[in-house]
Amino acid sequence: MRDVIILYGGDSVENEISQQSAQGIIKNIDQTKFSATMQNIKEFDVEVTNKEALIFIAVHGKDGEDGNTQKLLSRNNIRFTGSDEISTKKCWDKISSKILMVENEIPTPEFKVITKKQKLDLKDEFFLKTKNFFVKPNNNGSSFGVSKVDHKKNLNEAIAEARKYSKDVIIEKAYNSAEYTVGILKGEALQPLEIIAEDNKGFYNYEAKYLSKGTKKVEVVDKKIKEELKNIALKAFYKHGCQTWGRVDFVYDGENLGVLEINTVPGFTEKSLFPLAAKLSGINYQELITNIIEDSI
Repeated sequence: MRDVIILYGGDSVENEISQQSAQGIIKNIDQTKFSATMQNIKEFDVEVTNKEALIFIAVHGKDGEDGNTQKLLSRNNIRFTGSDEISTKKCWDKISSKILMVENEIPTPEFKVITKKQKLDLKDEFFLKTKNFFVKPNNNGSSFGVSKVDHKKNLNEAIAEARKYSKDVIIEKAYNSAEYTVGILKGEALQPLEIIAEDNKGFYNYEAKYLSKGTKKVEVVDKKIKEELKNIALKAFYKHGCQTWGRVDFVYDGENLGVLEINTVPGFTEKSLFPLAAKLSGINYQELITNIIEDSI
């Protein structure tokens, strides 16, 4: 029987969601195959850890998706779930990820980077030809610090909000028609989902993700869009060097799909997007946990 340590928590703003993910995993893990324990990453000591155990990384955001934990575990020859240090860093740093996507002809919304030393220049061509924007921190998750901006006069306020979480900021052209997500598991794209957020900010923000009862997550039935989503998701996932599992988020402007980001440790509660996509693909929650662990051993 394999020992599994479910690592959760940390200093991230996503700490509470991380704990819920870990609790879901330990509650549903196949106890005939695995002996599981939960451990807060703040209390994790690699020196006294069983080197034969598998670490199931359920830390969202900082420490779980920025490559630091993966680096520590790799240096100590401890196996862990998901992507390695390099790929997680690429996905966590949105600027690096966007550049990689442009270089590899992966569709993504047009964007402008505002570094910590830069001021907003509304005479820039990007702002002259774009009317609606999303402003977001370079490094963060769960839509903390993200603002939808419909008037250029509100951009500075949105940048200030994003800088609470990251000094460097990305401003993207807003795609307003639809939001999609595609889970990736062991080299296969799961059933794509459309996310319909019914909150007053009109996008899948923290409230829509975790608090709203009106947010809908529905199967994509249009065969053309479904196949396009799957193909782009797999290309984005593997061009970033990702492994085993993750989630690729999309937006749509009515004509074009655009990749927003790749989540290397997406939410993993029973009601989260990734387990839901797996369920709709014929993989129940326990089977999903087993698949991720066995692919990582």
